[in-house]
Amino acid sequence: MDQPKLLIVDDHQILLDGLGNMLDNKEFIIIDKVYDAESALESLEKNEIDIMITDINMPGSDGLSLIKKVKKLHPNLKIIVLSMHEERSIVLDAIQLEVDAYLLKNITKEQFLRALRLVKMNKFYISQEISHLLIEKIHNKSKDRVLSDREHEVLKLIAREFSNKQIAKALFISERTVETHRKNIFRKTNTKSIVGLIKYAIENKLV
Repeated sequence: MDQPKLLIVDDHQILLDGLGNMLDNKEFIIIDKVYDAESALESLEKNEIDIMITDINMPGSDGLSLIKKVKKLHPNLKIIVLSMHEERSIVLDAIQLEVDAYLLKNITKEQFLRALRLVKMNKFYISQEISHLLIEKIHNKSKDRVLSDREHEVLKLIAREFSNKQIAKALFISERTVETHRKNIFRKTNTKSIVGLIKYAIENKLV
């Protein structure tokens, strides 16, 4: 996927124009920009698309319904949700539909491009605010207290993409201690990443 071909689905012209200007380079190619789910499905039939960027709210069929249909019709298509919604239920529904990224519309250009590049490399990306919210739920709702208070502090900083050095400085502990906590967090939840932790939380009904 040298130059991913994009389809953008949103009912706000200003956003379509803004994304068009942002992505007007040789790294990505915008094939089509449409306003609703029906037009998106038509475009996918006519064009070769690698990544679809869609909102949740739009005229007619909503974004989640569109994602369900697209997953059945075009299982190899990568899907990025770009939404103003950070409600837990909507985010979890999207993650369970196996979207490739969930972004909030307040992200910066740099964050947006980073997310696109990660999705291009078959990696998952979720806005920092959302991962922080869901991880908070993992700790608070777990009856067995899967993580200790200190591990939870470390986890919240991991969710904010702090390095071990930054975490150590913030919590006044050594980097070696941070690494130990990091290993324990992933060992206790049998995961290897923040995305894995979120999926762990869904499977164990912690969010």
